[in-house]
This record gives sequence, C-alpha cells and structure tokens, in this order.
Amino acid sequence: MKRLFKFLAIDAAERWLFIRASVAMVVTRCALLIWPMHEVVDAMKAFNREYPPPVPSSMGIRQAALRVAQAAQYCPVKTTCLSESLAAHFIISRMGFPSSVRIGVTKAGGKFGAHAWLECPGGIILGTVSPNGEPYTPMPRVERFVV
Repeated sequence: MKRLFKFLAIDAAERWLFIRASVAMVVTRCALLIWPMHEVVDAMKAFNREYPPPVPSSMGIRQAALRVAQAAQYCPVKTTCLSESLAAHFIISRMGFPSSVRIGVTKAGGKFGAHAWLECPGGIILGTVSPNGEPYTPMPRVERFVV
C-alpha cells in the first residue's frame, strides 16, 4: 500500500511515463524472445513512422531515465540489459531526446559475455560499461539499429 501512495504522489506526467515504460519493456522483452533483435528494432521504427513522436517533453532526460529504470524493477516479466536498453531508447527517443543502444562484449575465464547500455550525447544514461566489475569492449555503432 505504501508503494501505491508513493506512486500516486509523483507528478502525473512521470506516472504516465512509468506506465509507458513498463508496457514498452514487457513488449520488448517478449518480442526479443520470439524475434531477432533486428526485427524488433525494425518494428520499433515502423511504429515511429506510423505514430510519429509527440512534441519534445519538458521532462529532463535524467528524470526520464530514472522512471524507466524504476519501471524495469517492477516489470512483471524478467528483463535483460538488452530489453531494458531498447525499451528505454524507444521511450526516450519518443520524448525528443537523442540516444543510442550500445552493446559491449568480453571474454573472461574462457567465457564470452555481452552487455547492453544506453548512451546519450552527455554520456551513459542507463546501465554501465562494466556491470560485474568486468569491463566490456563496446562494439562499433550500427546505424541500422537506431530506432
């Protein structure tokens, strides 16, 4: 009940952002279970063409990233760094802010690992380059995956 009151106490625009972020994460995570990443990104592009983004938001990018990160914590399906980054990129870009999903790789102890995070012109906005203390080498940017 305490969480509900906290949720109702935040600004209406931020509540709406939290709800949109939650829906985007569920849809993105489920889509990534069924289709390859490039098809999910293509679907996001098609959605943006069909329903153009609204006027840029007055909410700041850091505030938006905070709400998106909170939505990931309360998401009803288990999210991954890739689904969180793609969903956040989709939401933040629709708010009028530029961002890009970055993917990094590592090979530690003979095991290959990959991780995704979200960058904006000011730096990393969601996630980190070294989530487990192990640095990931960023892969080159691929323009095809820009939503």
